Amino acid sequence: MERRRDRDVDAVPLSLHRLTLAPSPARRIHAAPVLLPALVILIGALLRLALLGVDVRLHPDEALFAAQARQISAWGDVLLRGADLDKPPLAIYSVAASFVLLGPSEFAARLPNVFASVLTLAALYRLARALGGDRNTGLLAALLLALSPYDLAFAATAFTDVQATLWAVIAALLAARGRWALAGAASALMLATKLNAVLALPLIVALGLVQTGREGEPPRATLRRLGRFAGPLLIGLALLALWDAARAPQSFWALNAARNNPGRLIRSDELLPCLGAWAGWLHHLTGAWALNAALLAGAAAGIALGWRARTHAATADRAIVAWAIAFLAAHWLIAVNTYDRYLHTLVPFLLLLGARGAVRTVRAARLNPAASFGLLALALAAMSPGIIGALRGQAPLGGDQGRHTGIDALADYLNRQRPGAVIYEHDLGWELAFYLGEQPAALVVYSPQPEALADEMAGRSDTRYFAAPSAGHAAPWLDALARAGVQSALDYHDPVNGFVIYALIPR
Repeated sequence: MERRRDRDVDAVPLSLHRLTLAPSPARRIHAAPVLLPALVILIGALLRLALLGVDVRLHPDEALFAAQARQISAWGDVLLRGADLDKPPLAIYSVAASFVLLGPSEFAARLPNVFASVLTLAALYRLARALGGDRNTGLLAALLLALSPYDLAFAATAFTDVQATLWAVIAALLAARGRWALAGAASALMLATKLNAVLALPLIVALGLVQTGREGEPPRATLRRLGRFAGPLLIGLALLALWDAARAPQSFWALNAARNNPGRLIRSDELLPCLGAWAGWLHHLTGAWALNAALLAGAAAGIALGWRARTHAATADRAIVAWAIAFLAAHWLIAVNTYDRYLHTLVPFLLLLGARGAVRTVRAARLNPAASFGLLALALAAMSPGIIGALRGQAPLGGDQGRHTGIDALADYLNRQRPGAVIYEHDLGWELAFYLGEQPAALVVYSPQPEALADEMAGRSDTRYFAAPSAGHAAPWLDALARAGVQSALDYHDPVNGFVIYALIPR
């Protein structure tokens, strides 16, 4: 007994010495798969946090969502009965929660999307692995998304698309891993964020069936999977419908259909302009035409080489390609607005295809590690101008792009110098609604047409005001007022940014 005790005691310091001073090779190997994805996500997080420091005002739609979120946080209007709401509420609730914690500000309005954008990087890495890709494919896909000028341009905004994309990628990941009920719940959250994200549902289901299906299994097995997916999805949609019904007579479903359903296909004279618009937004996937072409060629070559392969990975690639073509065709051929953010949900899946094609091409060429890192360095160099532009707030897509710089000063002037005044406007309503604050001193009234404003002022005896982005924007309104016998006098002018306010003085 004494001898065994001595032997045990002698073994303890030897074991501790080896653990602390000489980790085994196996332990070092297992640490790498955690450290590299964490590094990529950290890079993406730092870039997105840096974007929060860019001095840029809210885009009109951002301002609308932020003002609606403030109705919840400041006034307790949880059902948004007083809001002009045409979107589902989940993203707006996340901004409202940010306002409760940090107060209503541009920073707080954009912070939830920064978190969502970073989480999307992690979800895309795991999705690439779940679809049969190796660690290199997942790392490259996440890195491309982390550095994509397109994704960076939207990461620090208050648009609802960023959170919808996160839920789409999570739902695809869960479905691919056979977690059908959770995938249905994530899909319900996706639709509770943005209704247009319904276009991602076919891909989510397809990727799940590709990864979990087994050759020769009976159809009822597929139906069971779809049933587990559909149950939580339908419950989520029912809860969303009940929330909307509680807002009666307001309905975001009806308003969304009225504003976003074009009711027609594009005309022949719109084919090329619309195609050019969508291609222009897709250019910002990497910000370099040559790199975009290389990724597309690599993806096409990989799919062509594995066209007859019956592996899950090859079938998943074909499913993503078919869905991407259908997604782009729908946006091109249906007369929807060519808004840059409408492609946001498509971007992670395109970059996943590009990453998979690039990895396959490098392996087929049997390049050594030095050559592979050289190609990666060239790709990053090609992306750098777009990345730098996005980090400076100079990307030609995403947020406000400087169009409303100075509107905060305009709102401050109205609150301080024109308390109680009635301010007519046509182009600034959503922005002024946010920047005038929770308790605006001035009353802003939307005027649809110059003639309508002229008729309104012709029968009045009090002085009111008209605000516009510039004197050029105001000119048609002032002309109509002059014809109606209403004088105008410049009351405020921002010589740098162009904003103007005119006093309207009836004769």
